[in-house]
Amino acid sequence: MEFLSRYGQAFMRTYYEAWVEAPQGIALAAVDEHDIVVGALLGAIDPAAHTRGMVRQHGVKLGARLAVQALGQPTLARDLIVTRGRRYVRGLARLVTAWSRRRREPPIAGTRGPAVGEITHVAVQPDRQGLGIGRALVDAAVTAGRNADLDELVLVTPPDLAAGTFYERLGWLASGEVTSQSGEVFRRYRFPLATNDPEGSTRPPPDLD
Repeated sequence: MEFLSRYGQAFMRTYYEAWVEAPQGIALAAVDEHDIVVGALLGAIDPAAHTRGMVRQHGVKLGARLAVQALGQPTLARDLIVTRGRRYVRGLARLVTAWSRRRREPPIAGTRGPAVGEITHVAVQPDRQGLGIGRALVDAAVTAGRNADLDELVLVTPPDLAAGTFYERLGWLASGEVTSQSGEVFRRYRFPLATNDPEGSTRPPPDLD
């Protein structure tokens, strides 16, 4: 379902390698008794820092992979430019500007906002669903968020999938909808990790252990 998966396995292999190696990422795999991967979860403790790390360490290789696929598939190239081109250019410009500003200006104390991490991908082999694998992966991500002193985790899921019910059973809170650059509508969920929920609830989140 990921837009970038349309660019083939070679690109996705590079993309996931970059994800795992970049700092501040969450990369979890569930394996069976034969060490075969039956589920996986990706996310980030600090999404902005993680994206910067991916671009800094693997940006050239990722760009080259995209270019090769785009040259052979003009339709995909057009879709990439239309739906992501402007955002990617703005993102790179922000990275350069932020890097330059950090070199010139000392950090300002007391300006930290809520620390929000994200879960971006959760996948379980179809024949292994319903066995608690997805729950275990999400549980581990929640633990990683707590260990990193995050205030909350967020994720999005297509509204027509049953995944929303799955997350709600685990204590995630529906938090409206968001629209991607490609026009797809996603349902947003959040999982408060701090004792005091920013939206006013002081009830601690449910224990998934």
